[in-house]
Amino acid sequence: MISFPKYLDGSQTPAVRLVGLGNAGVNLADRITMTGGLGLETVAINSDQQSLSSSVSTIKVSLGPLTTRGLGAGGDPEIGLDAAKESLSEIEEALSGADIIFLCAGLGGGTASGAGGIVAEVAKQTGALLIAIVTSPFAFEGRRRASQAAAALQEIRTHADAVIHFENDRMAELTAPKSGVSETFSACDELLGGCVAAVTRLLSAPGPLGVGLPDLLSVLNAGDGSCLFGTGVAVGDNRAHEALEGALKSPLLDRGRLLDDAGSVLVHLSGPPSLSFAEVGAIMQEIARQASAESLLHLGVSTFPDAKSPVVVTILAKAGANPARGAAPVARPRRVAAADQPPRTQPDRVEPARQQASLNTTPSREETEEILEIEPAPAPQPAPPQKIAAQQPAKPAPPSAPKPGAQKAKQETLQFEPVARGRFEKIEPTIVEGEDLDVPTFLRLNVKKP
Repeated sequence: MISFPKYLDGSQTPAVRLVGLGNAGVNLADRITMTGGLGLETVAINSDQQSLSSSVSTIKVSLGPLTTRGLGAGGDPEIGLDAAKESLSEIEEALSGADIIFLCAGLGGGTASGAGGIVAEVAKQTGALLIAIVTSPFAFEGRRRASQAAAALQEIRTHADAVIHFENDRMAELTAPKSGVSETFSACDELLGGCVAAVTRLLSAPGPLGVGLPDLLSVLNAGDGSCLFGTGVAVGDNRAHEALEGALKSPLLDRGRLLDDAGSVLVHLSGPPSLSFAEVGAIMQEIARQASAESLLHLGVSTFPDAKSPVVVTILAKAGANPARGAAPVARPRRVAAADQPPRTQPDRVEPARQQASLNTTPSREETEEILEIEPAPAPQPAPPQKIAAQQPAKPAPPSAPKPGAQKAKQETLQFEPVARGRFEKIEPTIVEGEDLDVPTFLRLNVKKP
């Protein structure tokens, strides 16, 4: 259950804190800080002292200096867990005072997988809205890393209000097939960093239809799955259509197909003062077509004074939140006509007394159910034994005598003497000790089948 932050009057901008956990999480937080221009307060939490030294975060927490000696967890979640327990007070101090916390972590290793649950629990205890942005390892990294990532993800889900989960195997969808490694990872960081920028922008951007924290909480509080996210940016004459198309193409939305499983969808539009009502209506009509008919849509519109500002479409939802999905149909009984029942086999002969008794009595319950039955039909009862005339087995007919003058068939024997050598007629035969070895053995020895 989500606990609301300490303020709801909208008199101040919410305090947003960006937390990077582990090597991958710290790198992602640093990239968002350097390229996003959001001015967020960042926290780096890691057991690797070298990674902390190169980070641009304003607050740095070294996990387990006695446990890891600043050398990292070495891919062991147990070491990461012990390091987090050792530095629990430092974690609490670094996370206190925030209204919204973004927790960035790359799961599968030692630090983030082991300490992710503790950091998420401490962040939730501060009363902040916790949104976790996590990645899972590549399939070629092995089963052990995959199992460690799955266990850590489940632990983080128990504390986070929303989890934005990205599988590294889907990086190929972000760039061209022959793109470089750095370009591919940059595209992934840009996608995940857009989540932080989108939430920060929709809570702080001015406009005629502002989005408050209660709207965001009502969306993130619904459902039990991952957070769905998509954003698109476009300029030009067809900017509304292109921005919406870019948002729906997000891998975190599965190209819009996951919207049908969301019970509540938050849509935020931002752009220049020339953003028209027709463009807003066209975007919302298309999103309503993509979402389920029972989905609750939240709309926010913000405008910026710069006439060159692009149109930005942001979609936030929660997977598995549609109550109309997955309902099993209710089975209803239906009447079955007697014609639908299989015909019963009638005996050849029945006792006359039994026939007369059936004419003088009312139909039994079994006979009534032959005419009208309610599904599921009862198992068919075996028919009572009836006297049937005994039948003698037919005797086989005696063999017919041969007709006079008929000749008995005679079994012919094969001729074992070779008539011709065929294609080898003009070839000199192989004669050894007076025998032609080109002739098969059974022919030379005159062997007959008994």
